[in-house]
Amino acid sequence: MQFWVAAPGMSVHRGGAQALASSFEAWVEGAVYAEQCGFDGYTAPEHHFEYNDWMPFPLQALSAAAAATSKIRLITGAMLCTLYDPVLAMEAAATADVLSGGRISLGLGMGYRPLEFDGMGFAKKTRGARLSEAMEIIRLGLSEERFSYEGKHYQYSDIQIQPRPLQSPVEMWFCGGTTPVTARRAAKSGFNYWIANAPYDSCVDIVKTYREELSKAGHDPSRGRLAAFRDIFIGDSVSEAEEMRDYYLREFYDEHIRAYGYLMDDSGQPLFWPALDHPSYQNFVDSLYCGTVEMVIEEIRRYGELGIEAITVPPGQMDIFAKKIIPEFK
Repeated sequence: MQFWVAAPGMSVHRGGAQALASSFEAWVEGAVYAEQCGFDGYTAPEHHFEYNDWMPFPLQALSAAAAATSKIRLITGAMLCTLYDPVLAMEAAATADVLSGGRISLGLGMGYRPLEFDGMGFAKKTRGARLSEAMEIIRLGLSEERFSYEGKHYQYSDIQIQPRPLQSPVEMWFCGGTTPVTARRAAKSGFNYWIANAPYDSCVDIVKTYREELSKAGHDPSRGRLAAFRDIFIGDSVSEAEEMRDYYLREFYDEHIRAYGYLMDDSGQPLFWPALDHPSYQNFVDSLYCGTVEMVIEEIRRYGELGIEAITVPPGQMDIFAKKIIPEFK
């Protein structure tokens, strides 16, 4: 099992403002510390039009982290390539791969926040189809010296990308989603799938669907790789871990999960500021795993038995993971 740190953006809570330069410096220092702790990967998210310094271009941030580290894998998680031309995305990825000495992995997502699509001038309703096309284009451009592509949303004729990445191929992940619908989309094109935060029982169904759809699409199911986001809170007791979870709900999740349309109702429509007792919000709260060290080790082993090869965890308890959990899997 690999362990990746789900490093936040430069975001801070409204009540905890700090200088932008300090935010970026601390983020790079987080990559250094994650490497020292034995983590396999460090991820950078992407969001736009935020009041609190979310990074708009994760590959730039990862290039800064590359200069301060030597071996940890640097991963976009997720890069929202539905918000700009995929050729720009692949040029940035190739450049970052060269700067990092071949350590870049691409987690590519479709995005969900309406203000980002409105602000960039892209239709949100076409995001799924555009992500699938964009990933095909990026895969072509990073593996072929020259390529052409004719799709519904993107068309290119005999173009070449420079610089060339050091890796061949560059590792790519279809990123996000907690339903079989997204698993089917990832599998149809044979992409690796990085599952968003979901309880174990949901992951069982998602993994089953992903493997079945790989076969239906003519891909070898054994070659489809799986990773999972998993927000985990560790305490000496379950109640202590739950107290920690509740703090982060107040300070971070309540805003970023409820305010921007991340949650959906039963018809698939985004929810904005749903009540704390709304079933969709409660399902999200239930997906945050709370337990002791021994319970967390067992939970991660269950994910490994599903064929999931990497777990992405929050940065707040890197020490505990380094000392008590990662050694159990190495």
